[in-house]
Amino acid sequence: MFQDPRTPMVGYRFLVSIVTAGIPNPVDILFKEVSGLKMARSIDYTNNRVSVANSKQARALTLKRGVFQGGSLLMLQNLVVGDAWSTYLVKNDILVTILDDNFLPAQAWLVQNAFLESWEWEGIDAGRNDVLIESLSFSYRDLVSVPVPGLPS
Repeated sequence: MFQDPRTPMVGYRFLVSIVTAGIPNPVDILFKEVSGLKMARSIDYTNNRVSVANSKQARALTLKRGVFQGGSLLMLQNLVVGDAWSTYLVKNDILVTILDDNFLPAQAWLVQNAFLESWEWEGIDAGRNDVLIESLSFSYRDLVSVPVPGLPS
């Protein structure tokens, strides 16, 4: 089915894939929300010269999802690390893909060399009747737009 390229993409049909040691995790893909996708650069003004600064700032990528009873492979990976949580870093690449009306990739971004910085669970409240949400916050510096085959670049 033909899709008009001038049609805006929707922000509620997406897929997230966390890659650790070059292996994509097929289970940790279901997320409720992704925030922190940001490309920015610092501009340096020196002696009437303008240039792009060499340093890259750290950014925070936050992924939110419902907590499953069986846990996730990412949680298992961190349990295996266990006592080394405060000293050991696991490098992750995170692919965020926006899907079109036919659930095919329309736009994709790769967050490179992301490190899990914090894992937070929403408050537990006996007066609420909703899903327990966990937030995973990753620190990263590199975000690249990934070309989707068959789409104009």
